[in-house]
Amino acid sequence: MSEPRFHLPPAAQIRMQAMADGSNIRAMILPHPKPRANLLLLNGRADFLEKWADAYTMLHVAGFSIVTWDWRGQGLSARTCTNGSGHIDSFDRWLADLDALALWAKQALPESRWLALGHSMGGHLLLRWLTDRAHQPHVLLPGLAGAILLSPFLGLGMSWALRVAVLQQARREVARGNGEAFAWGQKPYGAVQQADMRMLLLTASRERFEDEHRWLAARPEMAIGGVSWGWLNAFAQSQDKLDAEPLDVHGLPLLMLLGSREKLVSAPAALATAKRLPHCQTVIIEGAAHELLREADGPRQSTLSHIVTFADKVHA
Repeated sequence: MSEPRFHLPPAAQIRMQAMADGSNIRAMILPHPKPRANLLLLNGRADFLEKWADAYTMLHVAGFSIVTWDWRGQGLSARTCTNGSGHIDSFDRWLADLDALALWAKQALPESRWLALGHSMGGHLLLRWLTDRAHQPHVLLPGLAGAILLSPFLGLGMSWALRVAVLQQARREVARGNGEAFAWGQKPYGAVQQADMRMLLLTASRERFEDEHRWLAARPEMAIGGVSWGWLNAFAQSQDKLDAEPLDVHGLPLLMLLGSREKLVSAPAALATAKRLPHCQTVIIEGAAHELLREADGPRQSTLSHIVTFADKVHA
């Protein structure tokens, strides 16, 4: 496979940040000389910094400083298992990392105008962070003025019956001590992730889809495959917490963007959650699948336009 086409912006600063347990998280700061706002960007499952390189450039040109990272278990951050599944035993571990990284972000970028943006699994974690009383986003980022949810992962993209069966089995496998094992049909990174069928779920941009796999061919240590039983069980527990609590987001305005072709995660679950969120505007991006900022140019530009308009509105 040929070399990657999209690279991290030259101004990007990459560093390893130590968490409370000593684990290292690979993080990036991309400062802007005159920022429209600082953007705390939470990417999705199996993502890594280089996969988002083209999107970072686009957001930076639009006036955003960016702070982001490879989640624990992904990219070049500390791994949580050895079989390549990107396993996690509780989403609360990621939320603890988010607390530490938000505090570091505030110290790294003195500009006080902040937005948070979460894509897919990052959108789920962002919503947990904003609504869980154990966390204090306004203390960690006192200038936080709004949040954007891109294709948030708030339900599995499968039938109700299959979803129930999968999550019940996940609980059983974790109880048996098989939490790190791949779930039904899941495998290490390989042909499944590179297939055209997978591309259709993510983006209509072949060049952006293929660039992810060019990076993984060049840096195979950044790859993770399908999900573990433990990851599924951790998601179910985290989603139960969202479903059980009033979704109080401290008065923050929210923007939820969903692709009209979304099939990877449950769009109905996301829309149902949006109705429970105070001050949440929902926009459907026509022609887009799951990865709105890695889509073909038309839907991608539409996504950027909504992000910029929202940023200017909340910081007016």
